[in-house]
Amino acid sequence: MNRLQDVNNLYSIGRIKYLSDQRREKPHSRRNIHRGSVLTVVAFLLPVLTLLAAFCINTAQIQLARTELMVATDAAAKAGGRAFSELQSTDDAKLAAKVTAARNLVQGKRLRIRTADSTNEIEFGRTDQNAGQQERYRFTKVATKAVRDQSSLANAVRVRGRRTTQSKSGTIPLLLPGILDRDQFEVQQDAIAMQVDRDIALVLDRSGSMGEVFFDWPRGQSPWDRSVLDSGVRNGILIRKRGNYYYAKGVSPTSYQQWVWQSYYRNGPAPTSPWEDLLVAVEAFLGVLEPTCQEEQVAIASYASDATLNSPLDKDYRNTRNRLANLSPYGMTAIGEGMQCGLDALKRDEARPYAAKTMVVMTDGIHNTGINPDRVAEEIQTLLDVVIHTITFGESADQQLMQTVAAIGGGKHYHASDAQELVSIFEEIANNLPTILID
Repeated sequence: MNRLQDVNNLYSIGRIKYLSDQRREKPHSRRNIHRGSVLTVVAFLLPVLTLLAAFCINTAQIQLARTELMVATDAAAKAGGRAFSELQSTDDAKLAAKVTAARNLVQGKRLRIRTADSTNEIEFGRTDQNAGQQERYRFTKVATKAVRDQSSLANAVRVRGRRTTQSKSGTIPLLLPGILDRDQFEVQQDAIAMQVDRDIALVLDRSGSMGEVFFDWPRGQSPWDRSVLDSGVRNGILIRKRGNYYYAKGVSPTSYQQWVWQSYYRNGPAPTSPWEDLLVAVEAFLGVLEPTCQEEQVAIASYASDATLNSPLDKDYRNTRNRLANLSPYGMTAIGEGMQCGLDALKRDEARPYAAKTMVVMTDGIHNTGINPDRVAEEIQTLLDVVIHTITFGESADQQLMQTVAAIGGGKHYHASDAQELVSIFEEIANNLPTILID
């Protein structure tokens, strides 16, 4: 019995061990099966994932190239538009666009734009909003030759940026070629920069110093010699009564001396007052604005001991000229109050909501009464988006203060030492039209 029991025990122990071994082996078998299945799926998906990753990389490259091209083309259009505005030359506009484009990289290669008229990569045209002020601007091309010959007007520049087989820069190679049977790709982008309408307030100095004329008479010359006075009588400049001389109607001491300088002694053009020089400069300013495509409205504000808005914003410059002709210099120099009157003009009903606002402040002297102009400039910037340019005329003007005013107003300060420089400055400001991108 004992042996039989021992045998049964051994049998039982062996069976238990067998069953235990069987249980340990079955999980291993399932893992091997799962492992084989995963490897099969991976082997199937790996090419697909590789293809998808390559496609994503190439797509990202194409999108990056489009963004780089857009930046480069926009910059070229703005540079061309600004040069066209300031220099009024199609050739200068094309050169500015070309140079600016070449400073930008598109996928590691400089953007090359051709300037020949036949390439149509830089074009000129006009923009309008026929559908109303709430609609997009529409660009209408004008032949470059017609713009160059000034037989047609243009107010916009369109630049066509290209990385194509026909462009000077060529196509762009893909980072991972061969995907979808493509080794390279093309991108193109247009940008249009247009000059916008402006509402302009001219703030002009009519203080007493603006009416002063300095005559540096050469040795031996005097406007008060008897022979000179008698000549003035004969020419209707003076009137003689009972041995005394009087100015004829409409003749002032200054205009009499100018006549003597120029007509009697023939010394050349007579010295003029800063006010007379200013009137010539403003006329040149209006002369630049009149033939442009834009509709610029101009207001006149002037200041002396006080300030007035002499002419509200108006597209008809005849009214502006007539009101300016009725002003004359006197008194002190209240620059700040003049700027406040200019601001009033830009806030009135005549001001257009979509026109760029510009203020031009001119002085030949030193602010000496009323609110400080730099404080007014700060006030203007909090109330309205206005670019303030300043002009000083003559050596007595406070250039430092007016530089500060221009800096606060986001504009530019100019200084004129003589009448010709004053005219050139006003013409430059008139040509310096704001430029915006519309496409």
